[in-house]
Amino acid sequence: MKMPLEKWSGSTVVSLTLTMMLGIVPCQAIDGQTAGQNAGKSALTKFGSKNSVNTNISQPMTNSANLMQTVDGAKTFQATLNAPSADKFLEILIQPSGTGDLQQVLISQDNNADGVTDNVYTLPMRVSGVCANGFISCTAGTWLNCINYTWGADASNNVTAVSASLVDLGGCYCINSSCGSNLVWTNSSIVLKDLGGGIVNAIHQNNPALTISSVSSTPVTITYFGQVTSKATTGSVTALASTPAISTATSYYKNVAQLTAARDNIAVSQSSDPSSFYYMMSNSVAAQNTQGKLSNCTVDRVAGITSTSKSYNNSGNGQLCTDHLVYLRIHKVNNLTYELQYLDTGPGGVTTAHANCNDNPGGSGWHTFSTVAVPPDPNKLWKVTTATTTLSNITTGGCNSGSGWVDGVVNGFDTPVTTSTVCGGKGAQAPTYSWNYFFEFNVDEYGEAVDNKCSALENDPDCTLKDELVDTVVTYQNFNATGLNQLPSCQTFTGTAGTNKVCRPWWKKRRTYVCGQSSFDFSNVGTRFGKVVSTATDNTTNLTFQDPRLGATGWSVANGSIDISGRQLGADCELGCKTRVPKSDTQTTTSGNVTDLRVPGQSYDIFYRTCVDGVCPVEGPTEQITDDCQCLNNFNESAVFMQTLRLAGKDNICSSGQKKPMQ
Repeated sequence: MKMPLEKWSGSTVVSLTLTMMLGIVPCQAIDGQTAGQNAGKSALTKFGSKNSVNTNISQPMTNSANLMQTVDGAKTFQATLNAPSADKFLEILIQPSGTGDLQQVLISQDNNADGVTDNVYTLPMRVSGVCANGFISCTAGTWLNCINYTWGADASNNVTAVSASLVDLGGCYCINSSCGSNLVWTNSSIVLKDLGGGIVNAIHQNNPALTISSVSSTPVTITYFGQVTSKATTGSVTALASTPAISTATSYYKNVAQLTAARDNIAVSQSSDPSSFYYMMSNSVAAQNTQGKLSNCTVDRVAGITSTSKSYNNSGNGQLCTDHLVYLRIHKVNNLTYELQYLDTGPGGVTTAHANCNDNPGGSGWHTFSTVAVPPDPNKLWKVTTATTTLSNITTGGCNSGSGWVDGVVNGFDTPVTTSTVCGGKGAQAPTYSWNYFFEFNVDEYGEAVDNKCSALENDPDCTLKDELVDTVVTYQNFNATGLNQLPSCQTFTGTAGTNKVCRPWWKKRRTYVCGQSSFDFSNVGTRFGKVVSTATDNTTNLTFQDPRLGATGWSVANGSIDISGRQLGADCELGCKTRVPKSDTQTTTSGNVTDLRVPGQSYDIFYRTCVDGVCPVEGPTEQITDDCQCLNNFNESAVFMQTLRLAGKDNICSSGQKKPMQ
């Protein structure tokens, strides 16, 4: 594309005027130009092609056998990266179905970072919901018959899916059509990130020395690059002298508190060091005077257990019928209800219940004389620690005075214990008795409250929600709702009574707001710059202009001039050329071979090259020049190529289930 020389020269010189006012004598300009040209040619000779970049940069940085050189080749030095990130250790491929579920998830692993795939695992079930550490598989397109899985890894780090309960999962959300349309396609980067994060976490459980150094993704794949930190060495590079030891660095993985403390200690130490990056960044003008300030806040569900104890006791009197003996027990109905019971028998014991009394026909044989019942409360967990009851003063004319005592915790609930009463009289007797009981429970009471630290930002009309993370689910991103919603998750709370599982729609919300709508006023700068540009006049040997200045009494205009007599006029454009190289194309489609359909049948690779000293630099005898050195303008071809790429990226598989026109 051609650029008018006069306009280009004027704009360039005027822009320089705003930053420096330097008079340049002709000999200095020529010397500087010559030096710049020589330096540019040296750099292009060293790094001007893909082969030279590979030889002079890539190989020295990845292979200790190749030394890095200065541009002039006078010096060589070691430049190998200590821990290169070029090794791909994990790749995940997803294939969504018409129901929105992932009908296939393919996981490829390189467990020893040697560049060779060691394990390929195809998930044997569909994925209907994604979690931070696993996934949920349901009937296609529904939220029925769901089974929960977490990610796991064996001793060789090979990934697998492990059956789990909902309480084992966290940060889950639904992705199939029962929860919305095209959720995977709309949020594929989030879905891949969450799947990959859970899988990497499972791998790290076995091998924390394997660290991530780079991540790349497409709409259906995510690839993790990394290194084994146990193989990294600092060598003689002094810049890595302060790097934590490998054992310390890997220990951070299972000790987040240690990592947080190390971070805070570094921040404290650098906050008072004016030469540190932390100090310079935190005290920079940009950090201190940010317009549209980012504000972070959280909404927390604060939950906990309060443990206490509670006792119950009571007493009373009654009368019973027995032929000979009386037994006592505590019957446990459930954790909250206990029945205090006796059994009347003949001389044969429990096998002769109700002899001559017949007062419990069709029953269990046991009579309930009192009940201990704790009122149910979903926020309380009860555990009985003491459960005793006593029958005493069991006496009448035909029975000797006796008593009985039982401890359900010690003796066991529903265990018969005989009393000391024996009725020697013939036939049924009707003794009276007294009873009492004492029960004690450990009680765990669950309580919660919502601590909304975002309320001020929520109610500020000058603040706008930018991002929101509910537990580990991205529900809002870049000022737009993602359509993903956190599924209820469960946490366990342990007290003196036991472990209580509590499930809630969410536990923590992390939000980022952008507040402040004010803008900078550049009107004065615009006034000055506009006047300088509009009045700039190129007189070949000098450039004259008018420069307004704003002072205490208002604007004043000064006349300026720059000597440009030593300049050398440049070309209208950088000369380029277009070449082509014949190639063999044997691609086959359902319509036939491309050589049968293309007219003419020959195909070419097209290259655009920068001319060197007015000559088109062709490579090899088969490369042909189609457009020799000139100011090239092939915008029409570029537009066709871009349109072809745009259409190729369209949703050709109709993931919504409805046909639609190509746009």
